[in-house]
Amino acid sequence: GKHLSEGESIDMNGKIYKVEDCSLNRAYHVCGTHLFYVLNIVCQALETNPNGNAKQQKRLTKFLRQKPLTEACCLNLCTVAEMARYCP
Repeated sequence: GKHLSEGESIDMNGKIYKVEDCSLNRAYHVCGTHLFYVLNIVCQALETNPNGNAKQQKRLTKFLRQKPLTEACCLNLCTVAEMARYCP
């Protein structure tokens, strides 16, 4: 019964979801070596399927470009799409 706004998160059945582009996406809280391990997986997936995430890559926001990766995903929650924005 709760309405969520863009960027808000919710815990359902032990998993965290975050509202991104008006849809609910799985979000992760990762730090340290785990963060770089997950980011490596995301970036490798983009290399394998570069067109599958083209729409999400175009959604670079000023907010994320100014945030360091550790702040975006360790101090806060980030989705796979948000992590993909940090791929080279």
